[in-house]
Amino acid sequence: MKRKDTVKLISADEMEFVIDKDAAMVSQTIRNMLTSPGGFAETELGEVTFPEISAVILEKICQYFYWALQYSRFVFLYQCLVCVNAVDISNG
Repeated sequence: MKRKDTVKLISADEMEFVIDKDAAMVSQTIRNMLTSPGGFAETELGEVTFPEISAVILEKICQYFYWALQYSRFVFLYQCLVCVNAVDISNG
């Protein structure tokens, strides 16, 4: 996996979690930190430090990002199927 495809999240106790950028982008806050214009350190380095979040909590947050990323795909697929079904029903 290329460095640009990953993000490093750093906890208060300096544990580093390297995760897929797509997973990190589940969080709107992290998305804003990584994509904001102006040459901020987070954007340049692909790293976000959380000085008030412990490694134990940040690990669970990372797990949630992957879960949400996987689950959102199923929700989208389900919504598409519902729409297709609604069109079929309305067309008789």
